[in-house]
Amino acid sequence: MPMLASAQIFDFNFGFDDPFFTPRKERKQEVVVKPEFKGGKEALEKYLKKNFKNPVDAEDKDGEVIIACILSTKGKVEQTTVVRSMKGPWDAEAERVCKKLKFKPAKRGKKKVRSRYDVSFPIRHGRLSYSKLATIDV
Repeated sequence: MPMLASAQIFDFNFGFDDPFFTPRKERKQEVVVKPEFKGGKEALEKYLKKNFKNPVDAEDKDGEVIIACILSTKGKVEQTTVVRSMKGPWDAEAERVCKKLKFKPAKRGKKKVRSRYDVSFPIRHGRLSYSKLATIDV
């Protein structure tokens, strides 16, 4: 394919006076506040340790149960769903405990809105455990 000896030069004006340029409407940025358990994360872990009853007939397993909670505009749990399961009695116990939780509701701007909050239940040796194990460098 032969190359053209002359190149066409196009005069594009992409400035603000360009008729094809349409600036975005300036929107007011709304502040979004996530839901939070009353007392913070440490209080949530303390509450879960106190109210979670380890199933008697459960196997000695390690894993994690994650429950997705749909929160109302008042901060109460409306609905729960198992996101990660251990396929045992831990799922039912985790859902039972989550249904009793009360949160500070999420806000969009100044308005309270429905939201989702995921609660994690780490199971170590068949028991609920939030303790962090120290790692040893070898």
